[in-house]
Amino acid sequence: MATASTSSSLATAELPPLRAQDRTLQPSPDALGPLRRSDDAVDDPDELWRRLDADGYLYLPGYLDREEVLAARRDIATSLAAEGILDPGADPMLAVPGPSEHNRIFDDLAKASGPLQRVLYAGAMVRLYERMFGEPVRHYDYTWLRAVRPGRGTAPHGDSVFMNRGTPNLLTAWVPLGDVDLRLGGLMLLEGSNRLESVRRDYHTRDVDAFCESDEQAAELAREGRWSWNGVFSPDPVALRADLGLRWVTGEYAAGDVVTFPMYTLHGSLDNTSTRVRLSCDLRYQRASEPADPRWVGASPTAHGPASKRGLIC
Repeated sequence: MATASTSSSLATAELPPLRAQDRTLQPSPDALGPLRRSDDAVDDPDELWRRLDADGYLYLPGYLDREEVLAARRDIATSLAAEGILDPGADPMLAVPGPSEHNRIFDDLAKASGPLQRVLYAGAMVRLYERMFGEPVRHYDYTWLRAVRPGRGTAPHGDSVFMNRGTPNLLTAWVPLGDVDLRLGGLMLLEGSNRLESVRRDYHTRDVDAFCESDEQAAELAREGRWSWNGVFSPDPVALRADLGLRWVTGEYAAGDVVTFPMYTLHGSLDNTSTRVRLSCDLRYQRASEPADPRWVGASPTAHGPASKRGLIC
């Protein structure tokens, strides 16, 4: 089976229908398509911005050094096996599910991993964003390291509602830590959704950590460091695509690939229909001269904890 670095085709006959949120994605060309490659324009920032605006993402297959990414995978997988997230009796590189269930982001393991830190926050990644922004850049100090077990993927959402207290000119990078075929289920993006002004005015102005002080239940959840709203744009990716008249784009990914997109692009992930754990990171870059969302910077980011909640008079 070809990896995304050589092909982004979705016409793989032996694969079952693609699923997201337990729903089967429509296979018609107007509903589902391959990612557009932009590795041909990686040294042309003007063209990269043009494609980013038009498509809502940039797909850069093979941009990172494959062996460095696999070294980071081994380091992270070894740590996950020690915690029982991966099977400690199996080769950690296989990412076989372990006995420990979990529902968290492994920012602590990301911080402790020198190989991962070098992949995400040095070298080629920094050069990419300095080239695009045309000035010094900074990244969030929090890393969304994910270990997704077989089952449902991430529901459709935009990043703005989780990190809109700083500059709106924020770019997400999604980095698979290993090869991700369609069964393992990687990132999918709603092509052109960044350009929907009605969605910007309504959904993208909301904040998952804001709550109405008059709502006693929401206030109690905030005190516990929980959400009264989970930030999901729609639980149904099939109906969402049809309602907005856009199409989902996705593909098979390889270690070394990068996808980057603005905070207004709606995205999620395919369900993991394999028997292994999908390992990936998402991270954020911005101009160093612009304000950063305080929830995600500093030695100990408050993330979505109680200190990040903001009471509003509604």
